[in-house]
Amino acid sequence: MHPDVIALVALEGEDSAVESLESRLRALEPRLQELERSREVAATALERAKHTLTAEEEKLREARARAAQHRTLQDRNQRQLDGITNIREANAASAQLESARRMASDADAESARIAARVDEARARMQQAELAIAEIEGSQETERSAIAAERREIEEELRHARMKREGSAKRVTGSLLAKYDKVRRRRRGQSVFPLRGGACASCDTALPLQRRHEMARTGAIEMCEACGVLLYAAD
Repeated sequence: MHPDVIALVALEGEDSAVESLESRLRALEPRLQELERSREVAATALERAKHTLTAEEEKLREARARAAQHRTLQDRNQRQLDGITNIREANAASAQLESARRMASDADAESARIAARVDEARARMQQAELAIAEIEGSQETERSAIAAERREIEEELRHARMKREGSAKRVTGSLLAKYDKVRRRRRGQSVFPLRGGACASCDTALPLQRRHEMARTGAIEMCEACGVLLYAAD
């Protein structure tokens, strides 16, 4: 077999090895993405729980501040009532005191309701924290395995690319350029032997004179039908 053919076939073998390793490397991504999606769901739930708790705690602070204001008003109205001797003024002060008591009672009841919601929100947040911790713990082994596999493939890929570079140097410049163009277009095997006088890729027959010339000189030609590179096998 002609040296150009030997070099080109070897190069395609190296390219196939590189592409296989690159495919294996890409195949790791869906596995990682699935793990990340599961974690993201738990992380989103945790953030939502934290946001709810923060909002409820703020409402509780505001409600307790209002309750304190109403109790202060109630105490002031009580002191005013205690210092009044006029019946008419006492009646008015009593009405104000009763109103302040109702507002203070309502504010206390509202604070109690919000405090209960705060407790519920805190419990949900704690549950969300436990959930994400469990997910991360369960994923640790698989993530470690994927990381180890990635490192192994990347190391193999580094060596395969080095071998590919070495093989490419043994192919003449014009032939290498033609090969690279064909392989980029086909994204797969691009070099085929003649088989029974026809292209082994698409079975298109080549003229007899052309076949003889390829066999005599070792020339590598392009199939006019499917565009692959063809060589005459021994």
